[in-house]
Amino acid sequence: MARKAPFNERISRRFQIAKGRTLRTIPGMKPLHKSVFFHMPKCGGTSVSEAMYATVPFNERIGVIDAVSTRVAAGILNFDIAERNRCHEDLDFGQMTFDLREKLFLQHLSWDTMLVHGHLFWSDKAHLHYGEDYRYVTLLRDPLERMTSNFFMAQRAGLVGNDVEKYLASNIARRHSQVYLRYLSGCNDIQEQDISRCTSIAKERISHFCLVGYLEDLWDFKKRYKNIFGVTLSMGNLNSAPKTKSVFKNTHLDLMKKMCKADYEIFNFSKSLNK
Repeated sequence: MARKAPFNERISRRFQIAKGRTLRTIPGMKPLHKSVFFHMPKCGGTSVSEAMYATVPFNERIGVIDAVSTRVAAGILNFDIAERNRCHEDLDFGQMTFDLREKLFLQHLSWDTMLVHGHLFWSDKAHLHYGEDYRYVTLLRDPLERMTSNFFMAQRAGLVGNDVEKYLASNIARRHSQVYLRYLSGCNDIQEQDISRCTSIAKERISHFCLVGYLEDLWDFKKRYKNIFGVTLSMGNLNSAPKTKSVFKNTHLDLMKKMCKADYEIFNFSKSLNK
């Protein structure tokens, strides 16, 4: 749940989750399957995750692998420094945060947690030991739209400045352009010569997801979710970025789209699986 949401909004969101969980605690009302929600950054996942929380009975566990606290914990474990950004996913030591999250992910699966949610990389270990027990869910977004949203979020976090050309030449922009590639191949930094191989790996792995939705068509996502899990999601519009004036020229957008080539290939492949 967003830390900076106004107090009344936080209370309202918690109430909606509690109300839904109370209903689902009635025998026979819980979801048909255990699930993992792989939360891709800036793809509308906050609204989906809280709607999913509300479907889990109180006698079942929800495993939230929190973004900020795992960054801080990774900094403590690896550098003995409690800082939010030392092991931020967009920066050079981000892999350390994902490695920690995989351990927490495996712990929750081993604990028979009904719903696990977080900014998680694909885990071969998790899939080998628990892939038959859990249904994988994710929500995707047009990669260029996602990348522009990532830029403004990184600005608010103090990770990048106002110079768009400098941003586009940075490793942060490269990571922003390769979200699906990184999350599904399981590696935070992918060398140019490895992109083709990792794209093939990512496409194979996304074929194991029982539900891949798209931010531009949440109605279809909710319909398919109900068909699979037997419960209805009630979603708001949470954690959306404040409206900002575009700072990108057409030349910037053209370059960004080229940078997102692998993610577009994965994105379009996932859509072909749903036809």
